[in-house]
Amino acid sequence: MILLFDTTLRDGSQAEGISYSPHDKLRIAQELDRLGVNYIEGGWPGSNPKDNQFFKEAHKLKFRQHAW
Repeated sequence: MILLFDTTLRDGSQAEGISYSPHDKLRIAQELDRLGVNYIEGGWPGSNPKDNQFFKEAHKLKFRQHAW
């Protein structure tokens, strides 16, 4: 079995010129889930207001993979 782990929302957000809004991160997470990614690293809860908002909103959504 192969499990997919994606760090776009954490590592990808640290690139120069990249600044995801919480809404952007939610849309990306939903698309990764739709594509079948098993684990989505969403960032660091508590590290900044954007990540706090992302995790607060992501908790309300239904993800097929159910892994964070």
